[in-house]
Amino acid sequence: MGKRKITALILFVFLGIAAENLFSQSRDFVKFETAKVQFRKGMEHYNKMHYLAAVEFFRKAIAIYPDYFSARDYLVRSYKLSGFVDPAMLELKVLNDMFPDNVLAASRLESLQFRDSLMEEQGSLATLVYNNTLHSYRMKRFNFTQPVDIAVDNEKNIYITSFPGGKLVKINANGQGEFTRTPSLDGRLYGLDYRNGKIAVADFKNDMIFLYNTKGAIESKIGKSGNDGGEFHGPEGVCFSPEGHLYVADSGNHRVQKFDSRNSFLYSFGTKGTYEGELDNPNDMVCHGNRVYVTDTNNHRIACFDDSGNFIENILADQLEVPRGISSAGDILLIADEKKGLLKYNTVSGEMNWFYAWESENNGNREDNKFARLMSSIVDRDGLLYCLDFDRQAVDVFSPLQKKYANLDVEIVSVDVSRFPIVAFYINVRDRSGNPLYALDKNNFTIVEDNAPITQIQTNYLKKKAVSVSTVLCVDRSEQNRGNRNELAWLADFYLKKMRKNDSVRVMNFNSTYWEGSPFDWSRRRTLKAVKEGEYGEGKNMGTALYNAVTDLIPRLNRRAVIMITDGMVAENSFTQYSARTIVQYARSHFIPIYIISVKEPDQSLAMIARDTGGAVVRPAQMDTLRRLYDEVKQSEEYRYVLIYSTFKMPSFRGWWSDVKLEVDYKGIKGVEYGGYFVPER
Repeated sequence: MGKRKITALILFVFLGIAAENLFSQSRDFVKFETAKVQFRKGMEHYNKMHYLAAVEFFRKAIAIYPDYFSARDYLVRSYKLSGFVDPAMLELKVLNDMFPDNVLAASRLESLQFRDSLMEEQGSLATLVYNNTLHSYRMKRFNFTQPVDIAVDNEKNIYITSFPGGKLVKINANGQGEFTRTPSLDGRLYGLDYRNGKIAVADFKNDMIFLYNTKGAIESKIGKSGNDGGEFHGPEGVCFSPEGHLYVADSGNHRVQKFDSRNSFLYSFGTKGTYEGELDNPNDMVCHGNRVYVTDTNNHRIACFDDSGNFIENILADQLEVPRGISSAGDILLIADEKKGLLKYNTVSGEMNWFYAWESENNGNREDNKFARLMSSIVDRDGLLYCLDFDRQAVDVFSPLQKKYANLDVEIVSVDVSRFPIVAFYINVRDRSGNPLYALDKNNFTIVEDNAPITQIQTNYLKKKAVSVSTVLCVDRSEQNRGNRNELAWLADFYLKKMRKNDSVRVMNFNSTYWEGSPFDWSRRRTLKAVKEGEYGEGKNMGTALYNAVTDLIPRLNRRAVIMITDGMVAENSFTQYSARTIVQYARSHFIPIYIISVKEPDQSLAMIARDTGGAVVRPAQMDTLRRLYDEVKQSEEYRYVLIYSTFKMPSFRGWWSDVKLEVDYKGIKGVEYGGYFVPER
C-alpha cells in the first residue's frame, strides 16, 4: 500500500473518531439541556417551598442525565426538607460514590447519620476548648470592675453585674458594649438572671430586686429592707423558674424567697443553721426540673429543695470550699467555687469533673490560663460556656470539643428573585446535633456569587417584622372523638381569645380525609364557628393532617405552630402515609412545634411527636398551661435567617444560572453551603 493510501486511511479513521466524539458530545449536550429544563422546574417548586413537588422534577432531570450533580444535590435537599431522611441519605451515598472528591456531600451524610441516630450529647461539657476572653479593661466605659454574676439572653447578649460601682453592663454577641445601667448611686449589684425578655438584678446594699427589659429600662421593683416576706437583707443570687416565678437568695436572712410572675411574695424556705433544710449565707440557686439547687455557701454544700420549698437532700458537702454561682446545662449542674474552679456535676449519674485551667493558643502565660476567683458560669443554647472571674475581671468563653471542631450545617430552604436584582436567600443554620444557631448577624455571614464577594448583606429582615403568630388548628372529626364535640371550642378558645389582628389561624378537619374548616383568618368568632360545625365520620388519618398542617405553615414569615385537638387515640392507619418519624423530621426541619391537646392520655406516638418537635401534650385539666400556650408560641425565638443583597448581574443575564457560596463563621465554628438561582426571564 502506498504512502498516500496509508495517509488517507489514517485521516479517514481519525475523522471518523472525531465525528463520533462530536456526535457523542452533541448527544450529551442535548441530554443535559433537556435535563436542565426539568431541573429548572424543580427549582421553581423548591424556591416556593414545595419540596415534594420539587423531588419529582429533580428525579426526572437525573433520569435524563445521571451525572447532573446539581440535580442530585437538590434532590437530597428536597427529601431532607420534606421530612424523608432515609431517601435523602440513600441519595447522598450515591452522590458520594459518583463524586468522591466532594467533601461537602460527605459532611452532609455524616451529619444526617449522626442526627438520625438520635444520640444525645450527654457529657458534651466533659472536654472544653478555649475560645476567647472578654477583658474588662478593654471595654472602656463598658468595663465591669469586680464582676459577680453573668447572664446571656436569646440574642447572645451578655449581662454582667459590677459590684463596687453598682453597675449592670450589656455586651452584644460581637463583644461590643450596648449599655450600662446604675439603678442607684450607692447600690451594689450582685446576682442576675434572664428569661423571656426580662432581667432580674439584685441590689445587695439597698435590699431590692430590679426587673429590667433588654433595652435597659426598669419595669418594676421588688422588696425593701427587713426580714418579713418580700423583704431582704443582702439579697445575692436570683433565678427564674421555667414558669416565670422568681427565686431570690436572701443571704443575710439565710433563706430563699419565691415570687410569682406578678412579683407577689409566695413563700420562703430555709433558716440559719447547719442541719437539714437550714442554710448559712445562701448565694445562688438554679431551677432544674422540679428541684431547686441552692449554693449553701458557708456550709460548703449544695442544698436541694423541691419547687414547693420542701427539703430533699444536701449534696457535694465534701467537694466544695466556697460555692458561689450555680447554673445548669442539660443534666449537668455547673457550680462556681471561688477557691477551686468549676465543678461539673451530673445529677443523673453522680459523675463529677473539675475544670480550672486550660490551654490557649494565643497566650502562653499559664497564670492567665486558669481561674483566679470564679464567681459564676452560664451555658447558652449553642453550648458555649461563659465563666466570670472576679479577680481577673474577665469572661472566659469555652466550646465543647465536639462543637469546636464540627462544622455548622447551613441549608438553603428557598431563594426569592421576584424583586431582581434584589436576591433573598432563606437559610437555616444548625449545629452538629441539629439544634438551631440563633442571634447571628451580618458579620457572621459571607456571600460569594460567581466568585465575586458580596459586600452589602442585610440579615435583619425577620427581626424588623412585628411579632405575630400563624397557627393551623387540626380538629379530630373521627367517630371516636364525636363524644368530645362540645369541648372542642372550649379548648380552642384558651388560645383564640389571646390572638391579635396581625395573627392568623386556619382550621383543618380530619378523619379518613383532610379538609379545610376555615382559611387563615384572625377572627375568633369565625374560627370558633368552624370548630363547632365540622362533620364527623370514620377514620383517623393523623399523619396526613399533621404533615399538611406543617406544609401550610412553612412559607409564613412569623411565629408558627400546629395545634391538634383530639381524644389522644390513634387508629391502625393513622400514620400509614406519613409516619410519626417523618412528621417529626419535617417539623424540625422548619422549626415548627406541634402541640397535642388531648382529652385522654395520648398515644405514645402523639406524645413523641409533641416532645420531639418542641411542642407539648396538654390535657384539659391543665388550664394554666392552656392559657399560656399562645404566649409560648408568640414568645418563641425566630431561628430562620433571610440574607438579602443586590446582585451585580443585569436583567440581560436572563436564564443565567448564578453559583452562590454561603459561609457562616461563629466564634471559630464554621459552615458552608453552595447553591444558586436562575436569573429571571422577565
